[in-house]
Amino acid sequence: MAGKLRSRFLILLTEKELREGRRIRYIEIAADTGVSQPAVGRWAKNEVTKFEAPVLEAFCKYFQCEIGELLVMDWEAEGE
Repeated sequence: MAGKLRSRFLILLTEKELREGRRIRYIEIAADTGVSQPAVGRWAKNEVTKFEAPVLEAFCKYFQCEIGELLVMDWEAEGE
């Protein structure tokens, strides 16, 4: 059964930007969460392959979401 774990980071970021009526830069997310700016960029590009609990917790707090809203299984994806 094929499938791939996907990040909804950009979707959550876009929703937060719309709620707050402003653009949010990766450097601001890094400062607010304690996650490095390069790591924030990898999350935004869906290039993360290792999911560390402190990072997941930081992003869930930042976006005020559950882990299942941040990460989803894409069952349509072929083993990329």
